[in-house]
Amino acid sequence: MIIDAHTHIFSPDVIADRARYAERDPFFGDLYRGHAARMIGAEELIAAMDAAGIDQAVLAGWCWQPHEICVEQNTWTMEVARQHPDRLRALAAIQPNAGAAAIRELERCIAGGMIGLGELNADGQHFDLDNANFTALARRTAELGAVMLLHTNEPVGHNYPGKGRLPLADVYALVKAVPDLKLILAHWGGGFPFYELMREVRKAAANVFYDSAASPLLYSPQIFRTIIDIVGSDKVLFGSDFPLLLYPKRQTEPDYAPFLAEIRGLGLSAEEWENVMGQNSMRVYG
Repeated sequence: MIIDAHTHIFSPDVIADRARYAERDPFFGDLYRGHAARMIGAEELIAAMDAAGIDQAVLAGWCWQPHEICVEQNTWTMEVARQHPDRLRALAAIQPNAGAAAIRELERCIAGGMIGLGELNADGQHFDLDNANFTALARRTAELGAVMLLHTNEPVGHNYPGKGRLPLADVYALVKAVPDLKLILAHWGGGFPFYELMREVRKAAANVFYDSAASPLLYSPQIFRTIIDIVGSDKVLFGSDFPLLLYPKRQTEPDYAPFLAEIRGLGLSAEEWENVMGQNSMRVYG
């Protein structure tokens, strides 16, 4: 089974009127104003999955700034997941700054069948990981046995829209403060896996996992082998960030095939392939 642990879809309202949502949410506008960034719905995602042999996908919520948009989009996403129970599972869009309202929304979404929350973005949503509201949200997520997907990115290299500045030290502090939280760090954790070579970090990060979302835009293919050798194949989840164009110089439409071919060419063992491409998602998300 192949599971894409990191995809994004949007409701018909958002796709049809992205300019209005860009006005309501400046960070969304920075990435989606105009028509350059791809936006798709559930049917387009499933069609791409079928073409590539992807069995299931996790729908990551967008990191909306206004709490009311999170609620609105979560209601739509829950219904989409209910319509495709064998293909799609969903994460809740949550604004941690909403405080108690954010926790109530998380509880509503978990009760409605969602499997966690994210993709949270500290820069895009203007929250700090040591803020009391965020800490309370993280603890409640752990109590519910849910999973948190947190946006992280490399602190060096070229700039691009959406590249944040979340310090890895803040991530480490979160891991220590809420050790029972199942935490997936998107985009290879922005380099955090390297620090698992330190014994104390490795011990603290027992419930930390890493996805490969947007990997071809950021790293050479050897990143898979390198991270697996550091943290083990049981901590890496295949994620694409679909429908992001991962090979913009040779892609005009989103397509899973090149990324899957690249991973297949790495020579992973059967166990490593199975763990990364599906088993870890099933285990982490339960």
